[in-house]
Amino acid sequence: MYAINHAATALLIKKNSPKLPLFPLLISVQLVEVLWVFFNYLGWEHFSISGGRVHLDFLPYSHSVFSGVAAAVLSFCVINCGYKNRKLALAFAIGVLSHVMIDVIFHEKDIQLSPFSAKPAFGLGILDFPILNFIIEFVYGLFCWWYFKGSKALLWTITIFNFLDLPMMLAHGDSLNIFVHYPFILPTVILFQILITWYFVYRYAHSKNDKNSPVIGEI
Repeated sequence: MYAINHAATALLIKKNSPKLPLFPLLISVQLVEVLWVFFNYLGWEHFSISGGRVHLDFLPYSHSVFSGVAAAVLSFCVINCGYKNRKLALAFAIGVLSHVMIDVIFHEKDIQLSPFSAKPAFGLGILDFPILNFIIEFVYGLFCWWYFKGSKALLWTITIFNFLDLPMMLAHGDSLNIFVHYPFILPTVILFQILITWYFVYRYAHSKNDKNSPVIGEI
């Protein structure tokens, strides 16, 4: 799933816990992806180009089931013990887990059970069918907006970013050669997507009531 629709998942969590601040929830649903970006920069994880497609064939430290659960538990402990905020700690942990759970649906079979074993690996492979991938992601983003009862500006944000992702979904063959020669470009593009979707989703989902929301330690 692309950045805008992972960010939209934070709207589902926010709707069910309206007093919680939105920005930490946006971080939670993309924490796994941010780790992937930096692990790629460090060379700990990598992708490959073959058969005219991008394959995220080694991402066990950021995207394995074990890593997702570990990151969720650690996040819960830090927020609950450090900030004395059990509600936010639980919501943040759910956000972290949501990323891996959703990626199992969209990824190829590259979501390992743990970093310590290559098998079993999970993934339904929807990414291999770009048009189907686009439709499912777009419908999911619209559902998150509808459930959240968001503004028209937020609807336009989700719509525009989904259509901007379509060329990346359809990219294949020689158009991917740039990632072969300059592999740092892909994680950089993903990081930029994450940051810009955080900004626009927060801006257009942040209601006047949120300005009076309690800070982390007050809930």
